[in-house]
Amino acid sequence: MMESDAEILRVALPVKREAQALVGCSLREIAFLRVFDETTGRVGFGECAPLAGLHRETLDEAIEALESWIDGACDIDALPPSAAFAASTATEMLDGFGTKPCVAAEVAGFFAGTAEQLRGDALTRLSQFRSVKVKIGRASLADDRALVERALEVLPHARLRLDGNRRMSLAACTQLLRGVDPSRIEYLEEPLADPRQLVELSFGVGMMIALDELVVDSTDEARALRENLTRGGKLVSAWVLRLSALGSLDAIRARAAEASALGVPRVVLSTAYESSFALRVAVHLAATIPNARCAHGIGTAALLAEDSCVPAFPVRGEVAGDALPTPFAEAWS
Repeated sequence: MMESDAEILRVALPVKREAQALVGCSLREIAFLRVFDETTGRVGFGECAPLAGLHRETLDEAIEALESWIDGACDIDALPPSAAFAASTATEMLDGFGTKPCVAAEVAGFFAGTAEQLRGDALTRLSQFRSVKVKIGRASLADDRALVERALEVLPHARLRLDGNRRMSLAACTQLLRGVDPSRIEYLEEPLADPRQLVELSFGVGMMIALDELVVDSTDEARALRENLTRGGKLVSAWVLRLSALGSLDAIRARAAEASALGVPRVVLSTAYESSFALRVAVHLAATIPNARCAHGIGTAALLAEDSCVPAFPVRGEVAGDALPTPFAEAWS
């Protein structure tokens, strides 16, 4: 790509105070990529927002890599994942990706608070979703149990996705879930520090598993483990695809195809607390992936105090499939 065909805009979006501990920062630093095709006059955009703890690359490193790609020094596949996500989105937009409306995407509700906080406005917001993701493993077992019981009580229409982010031991997680009705739990999202124990956990509590960290991990060991856990379809009900941690749109599609080939019934698309532009990219991507007809983890627009475009707030449990907007439309020359 010629240098004159692209430009990068770096911004910092404030995170709401009550969400800063969850997101891990008070400012979400993002680089937006704009590419222009002089022949067709088409414009494409991409969002690059590596997050500490999920991505290995920093934003400075990702921007440096994008600049090398713009200069033609490397291909998209050689970029760090967050940069590859941005570059591939922008270039696919030149070929029409996201430029027309698509079907809306169902969204899973997201709650990261305590049992005492699951009331009022939070409860009203969550009432629109058929699936609700709840964080576990960050508090005491008693507090986690109170949260799960409260969610089951006040959200009788929904099934819970319990996300433990590999924080729990097998014994602690089993104790937490003892006596919980398995039919109300959609899946357990890799709650164990040792993912090799997920089989024992699943059979012990009678609940299905979703793979998350194992899907992002590109090591041979992780690949072998996720394949072993997934084959047969009796244990794993979903793979969670963290888009910008996997890389290009083609890499994401390839991981979804891998899941399908192994018998996983669905893939759940998830972002990394990025802006609403990335959330809307996820909606369009979901529309192109056959095994992505489910509720996705893209209901995080409310965590940011400012956004890059019209916020992608769910309405009646869905984010609309509007054509992709121009992020920070007023900022580009």
